[in-house]
Order: sequence, then structure tokens, then C-alpha cells
Amino acid sequence: MTDPHDSPSKRQYLSAESRRESILRVADEVLSKEGVAHLSIVEVAHRAGISRQLVYQHFADLNTLLMEVIRMRLAELQSSLDADGVRRGEVRDLVEQQLRLILNLPTRDRQLMRNVFGDISALPKDLWPTIAEVRHAVVLRWATLIDPHAQPTALAFAKMGIIIHAILGAWDMMIDGTLDEEDAVALLLKVTESLFVLPW
Repeated sequence: MTDPHDSPSKRQYLSAESRRESILRVADEVLSKEGVAHLSIVEVAHRAGISRQLVYQHFADLNTLLMEVIRMRLAELQSSLDADGVRRGEVRDLVEQQLRLILNLPTRDRQLMRNVFGDISALPKDLWPTIAEVRHAVVLRWATLIDPHAQPTALAFAKMGIIIHAILGAWDMMIDGTLDEEDAVALLLKVTESLFVLPW
């Protein structure tokens, strides 16, 4: 007699919603560990143990999949930033608190920010509109934190881009020991103050 445990396992069938979530998680893993340049439908299908056609049943193309993964991660990141005891108060206190939270993000979230705000020319051109849309959403969120009444202008977006790149640099300097958290926060507050007229 053969032991039923010795037989090869059958493919697990999931509901459409569960399958979609599974595909998103696998794509997120590729994105987090290897970056946008390595994300492909073929790679996601391979790692998920499903066919490319099954991925395409849930996501029309790579841009759609990438956008959904980034939206999912940004929603999770936003939720964690909002839930991490953000208190209402002075603008400077709010900005400092958010900077501290961002400086202490897990590696996975840092990688997401590096993917979104890194060198766009290193990515396939068909991904540029998706990345631009995500950048816009992140910058808008930060701009409204700093000045809730300001109208988002191209100059404000450029200034926020500078601040976000300063954050990326501060992460690297914290990793190599050049800056500690207190110095990084002080530096980033100075950068913010130099770019925006703030009520503090």
C-alpha cells in the first residue's frame, strides 16, 4: 500500500480574491528584495507556482500589477505612520514625528521608497507613468502635512522631492554610522525649513 502522504501535492485552488492577494504578495516580495527592474509577470507566476495566464486574469499587465502592489504597500505604510501615535499639534512637531517614523521604517518599506524615488531611467519606460503617479501621491501627502492649506504646485512637488531624496541619503548615512537618528532628524528639519516657509 502506498502512503497518501507520499503522493505529490495537488495545486491549491484559491478563491479569486485569495489568488489576487497571493499574487500581490509574491510581487511585493520580488519588489522588496530585488527592485522594480526585476519585477515581471513571468517571475511572479514562477514564484507563485501558477501560470502567466492566471496572473493576467487578475492583472491586465505589469503596470497594473506594479501599481496595485505599490498602492497596497503605501496603504500599509500610511496606516502604520498614522497609527504610530501621531498626535495633533504644532506643524514642526508633526513633521519631526513623521521624520522619526520614516527614519525607522523597516528595510522592506525603505526599499519601496527607494524603488519609487530612485533613478527612473533605470526602469522600463512603460513603468514611468505608474511610478510618476505614485510619486505624485506620496509627495502630495507630505506637502499637505507640511502646509495643509497650500495648493500643490510644480515647485512644491520639486521641493518635496528634494526632502524625500534627503531622507534616502539620511538612511544611507545612518546605516554607515555617519549620522545618528537625532542628527538625521535635525538635518532633515533644516532641509525642510530651508525649502518651505513654515509656521514654526
